[in-house]
Amino acid sequence: MNKKHIFAIALFIFSILIAYSNSLNGTWALDDIVANKPVSINDIHDFTGFRKVAYFTFLLNQTIGPFSPVNFRLFNIFIHILNTVLVYVLTYYTITLISKNKAGHTKVNKHKSKPDLIGQNQAFFAALLSGVVFGLHPININAVAYIVQRMTSLATFFILLTILLYIIATQSDNRVKKTLLYILSGISIVLGIFSKENAVMAVPLIILYDYVFLSQKGKKSSHPPFIKEGIKRVIIIVSIGIASIAVASYFLKLHTAFIDIAKFFLNPNQPLTAREWMAIDVYWTPLQHIFTEFRVVARYLVLILLPLPQLLVFDWWGFPVSQGITEPITTLLSFLLIILLTLLAVWKLRRYPMFCFGILWYLIAVSLESFLAPGSDLYFEHRNYLPVSGLFAGIAGQFAASCRIKMQEKTLWAVAFVLCILLGFLTFSRNYVWKDSISLWSDTLNKAPSNIRAMTGLANAHLKLSDFNNAEKYFTQAVQLSSSQNRFNFLNDSAYSLGMIYLFQGKTDQARKLIDGFGEKFESYRIKILRGYYKSLKNDLDGAIEEYNNIINKTRGRDKVIVLTLLGDAYRKKGLWDNAIEYYSQAIAADPGFSAAYYGMGVSFINKKEVERAYEYLQKALSIEPDNVLALSDMADLMLIMKSKPENALIYAQRAVSKSPPFYQPYLTMGNVLIVLGREAEADNHYKKAIDRGMPDYMLLFGKARAYYIKGDKEKTEYYLSELEKNKNLPERLRKLIIGR
Repeated sequence: MNKKHIFAIALFIFSILIAYSNSLNGTWALDDIVANKPVSINDIHDFTGFRKVAYFTFLLNQTIGPFSPVNFRLFNIFIHILNTVLVYVLTYYTITLISKNKAGHTKVNKHKSKPDLIGQNQAFFAALLSGVVFGLHPININAVAYIVQRMTSLATFFILLTILLYIIATQSDNRVKKTLLYILSGISIVLGIFSKENAVMAVPLIILYDYVFLSQKGKKSSHPPFIKEGIKRVIIIVSIGIASIAVASYFLKLHTAFIDIAKFFLNPNQPLTAREWMAIDVYWTPLQHIFTEFRVVARYLVLILLPLPQLLVFDWWGFPVSQGITEPITTLLSFLLIILLTLLAVWKLRRYPMFCFGILWYLIAVSLESFLAPGSDLYFEHRNYLPVSGLFAGIAGQFAASCRIKMQEKTLWAVAFVLCILLGFLTFSRNYVWKDSISLWSDTLNKAPSNIRAMTGLANAHLKLSDFNNAEKYFTQAVQLSSSQNRFNFLNDSAYSLGMIYLFQGKTDQARKLIDGFGEKFESYRIKILRGYYKSLKNDLDGAIEEYNNIINKTRGRDKVIVLTLLGDAYRKKGLWDNAIEYYSQAIAADPGFSAAYYGMGVSFINKKEVERAYEYLQKALSIEPDNVLALSDMADLMLIMKSKPENALIYAQRAVSKSPPFYQPYLTMGNVLIVLGREAEADNHYKKAIDRGMPDYMLLFGKARAYYIKGDKEKTEYYLSELEKNKNLPERLRKLIIGR
């Protein structure tokens, strides 16, 4: 390989790694849960979404570290680097083809002749520029840093590979090699479709490439042999496409989606009805979808030209829908822009083949998800990943091809480095948004204030930090907005989450009101989950268990895991530790990333006095959810039971109370730890905070008795136990424990 190519690829690798380095340990986002949800190789066949190749790569990541985003993102970056190299190779090969066609050659010149240095330099310059821009342009961030969108980058990889295989096949004189390469290109399409369904666009993109670059001679000749060769190639392309899509459709049932889409367009003014492949809460008509997408694509084009971090949006659910071609007027302006670009590209195709090819590639590649799938989300920036691969190649290629003089290599590299620094800086700056979920969803909500999905995302982010006030605030906003707009799926999610927060904080009156109001809106098994949790808090444990058992077979996904965990909680409250452990085990088997089940398991083993196993499960809960205040609190308590250094218990207790939880347990634990450490005055301050947060008076006596017992102060232990026996509110379970001491 030429040294220049090695240096170029090294530049891509180095600059991409730097630009994305600050996103590596960033937050999981939106539907990234499908990436780190553990599956086995046997699950791949039936996995939801049918994107088997992508899920297989997620499975590989899970074997390395299922809960670490670093190895997932490194894999995404690796694919992005491969795609950058493919864009580089495709651009170089295309400029070379143009140069050969201009020289009157259609095959590689096997005779020794003076090398075309200007042509080679142009090809390298174009390839280098296209690789740098594609690799570092901020428009591609969501296809790289957004982990689950590996599906997009994988599909792009196989499409680019398909086109390169096809080009090489057409240039080969060896019939066996040619046939083999055609077959491999078809296999590559199938693998692309199994990564993401938009890989079907490989077929029209190959046709476009063949027409613009491989049929150059036909524009000057109408000799029958060439016409025959052109028809033959079209037949080959169509045959490869039909065979590949047919194979994929056999497994994925793509034809059902195609039939659905056709039916929708037969009634363009009828609101869409939900399908499995659609977005959540679709409320527009097919015609409104198309009108809206003119504005969306126009905005994409602005971002390509002006990729400033403050303009980029991670997710824009609720993008304003166009009610007609002039409602708003920007719909008409965007429509005219896209039509003019299309006409310009067709009109100037012979004069500026690379540039016009890039425009047509972009519009064709973006058309499936933007225009032809009317029930898909209206706005997602990662959809530009495949379209800009050809667009950037076309722009860079046309710029280089238009340079008639031999370019200085130093100038070439200087331009490339300037672009690296500029685009790399913009991408690096934008990637700070992945720092944590608060940053990601706050940025999204600031840019799209009516985005219900961003509201719930931000609420969940605060919830994970035990910031219940902000979580409640954003879930309340989501409930109000989704209710007023009749977005029932979002209402179902946000009301359910808000109810859980109320119940978790002991706000049973507010929870009861929400449950009753929720039930009036529509029927959902989630109402029964909330009702069961409500009964559990009211100590109607048998009623709670009955509610959960009535719906357990109706639940799915994370909801089923939650119900199993709540069943475990109910049995744990009843003192039936083994029953509780059985349900927690089922929850963990269903979702090994659910920290609440590990926490419940840990507490159950504490009650069974199996402290080593309790420690193991609490550690697992904290490895998944480091800010789980209850797990931190119980880990501190466990440190005291295990007679570890009290300083270790203090570390966990401090972390728990630092989150300012609205419930008493962490403050009680902190007080106990401080008593063991001999810091009684500080302990009383934390006990007071626990009382202010609803701690029963008997728990103060019980906590102090335990703390002094662990400390070895028998006199004070007996004093608080005797005081505890006098308490009229003492639960029977604790009374029996004290009597049996």
